[in-house]
Amino acid sequence: LVEPGKDLEIGEEYETNSWLLTTAVREVGAVAYRVHTIPDDEEQLQAVIEDQLVRADLIIISGERHDDSFDLITRTLARIGEIKIADIAIESSGRHNYGVIGPDKTPVVTLPGDPIAAYISFELLIRPMIRTMLGASTLHRPSVKAKLEKPVKSSGGFRSYVRAVLSEDGKSVMPLNETGSSAQDEQAALSDANSFIAVPEGETEIAAGKEVTVVVLERRYI
Repeated sequence: LVEPGKDLEIGEEYETNSWLLTTAVREVGAVAYRVHTIPDDEEQLQAVIEDQLVRADLIIISGERHDDSFDLITRTLARIGEIKIADIAIESSGRHNYGVIGPDKTPVVTLPGDPIAAYISFELLIRPMIRTMLGASTLHRPSVKAKLEKPVKSSGGFRSYVRAVLSEDGKSVMPLNETGSSAQDEQAALSDANSFIAVPEGETEIAAGKEVTVVVLERRYI
């Protein structure tokens, strides 16, 4: 992973998750501190995490897109706290960690390395946590019912959240096509979305014209 602004070599991609999640935290209304790309060494990673304990009420960690990264983070967190692993039945999401670390038992959550999966997990899991910590009266994004303009497909047994554009009148919703496989392509599509279509676990395809549940992303510029 390479910091944005630097030239990419073959096999490299820009580190985007920390920027995405930092902006998302600030949009919720909290103060966020972005930390540079995490190291691949347990001792160094532990030092980076422990440095944040003096100022953090919540630590959010997003790994890379492979199991080795998740295992490294899990081992490191287990050395300094009480950590549990959760497999969440959301398409392309997978394993998460949660628990408390350090002398003050600071809560920590790890999110998937895939940028879109990380953002969806943030919206569903982290946003309500932060809103609760802030004492907010509303914890979740609003949702509406809208007519589907184009069919969507999903993996059976998993809930899916499809990036989409909700019409101005809120009566219809258009799912966005995948634009590519890189983190930059995925986040470009995310930036065009103003909503997610929630596809239930038991559905593998929803036809155009059907009424669906739409989670509305009410963004404001930071």
